[in-house]
Amino acid sequence: MEPTSNPVSVPAPSPAPDRLCTGLSWFEDRPALTTVEGADLRLKALAPGTRLALSWSGRRRCVGWTAPNTGRTACAEDAEIGGAATLAQCPACQNRDHGLAVARDRITDDGRAYQLYLAWFAPGMLKVGITGVHRGVARLLEQGAIGYTVIATGTLPATRRAELTVSASGLAKERYRSRAKVEAWWGLPESDGLRSALTQARIKALRILADHTLDAIPDGPLVDNTDFFGLGDGAPATYHEVEALDASGSLSGEVRSVIGKHVFVTAEGGAQVLLDTRLLAGRHTAIADAGGMVGVRTAERRRPLLYDMPTLF
Repeated sequence: MEPTSNPVSVPAPSPAPDRLCTGLSWFEDRPALTTVEGADLRLKALAPGTRLALSWSGRRRCVGWTAPNTGRTACAEDAEIGGAATLAQCPACQNRDHGLAVARDRITDDGRAYQLYLAWFAPGMLKVGITGVHRGVARLLEQGAIGYTVIATGTLPATRRAELTVSASGLAKERYRSRAKVEAWWGLPESDGLRSALTQARIKALRILADHTLDAIPDGPLVDNTDFFGLGDGAPATYHEVEALDASGSLSGEVRSVIGKHVFVTAEGGAQVLLDTRLLAGRHTAIADAGGMVGVRTAERRRPLLYDMPTLF
């Protein structure tokens, strides 16, 4: 008699859960992609050398808004966000978001202590700004400050007045466009210029603010993030920058460096790809290493000839 077969049924592996990506955040000096499913928050570390393997699909949704003590609140309208937007919030959630309200000068005081800082992005690109003391250096890292120094602390109204005063003096700007920052990476490193610019700017700024009600920090650390951001030799001479993501697609490769909200990824074949992670926010993502890039539209960027020319005089 033939033996009776007793096959064992093995269920197929379940696909990775589909979660809403809320963007890239810095936790002290560590960057991570954040995703949510209901109240459950997950982090995907993006340290250099780690593997990034994601897929996305479905319509892009508003990521909601955040406030002190309550954290993130989901969008009540589950609003749709345009594929090319770099801010994945609908107008209603933007109006409720505490961080945006501070940045847009719609909150006069929130009872918290703030830092006044100077940030350096490249020669001639100096920024003045404020950030909550409770956030530490996260704000400086998320905007890709190549160098920075904190020059004073105070209440929100005091530091905001100081920020406007320094900006009005012409010493530093309140903001720079992301495109200008990215293009400046080819001109790095500029460590000597960085430290000199921050030192001189701090002296001038504190002189301008002499009659302001702030706790001045005349000799705080001058932080140089050039090597930390992987820009010791500048940006790659040639790379492919992600300009848009299709409604569905995938991207995989090894993280080369993280600069603010941007990630350099070494894709298959060694190609360097620059992704602005703000384009991922609001998309349904899953861990899925399909290999290569699908549904990703890129443009080739090359170092301007100016930086390749030898000095003639």
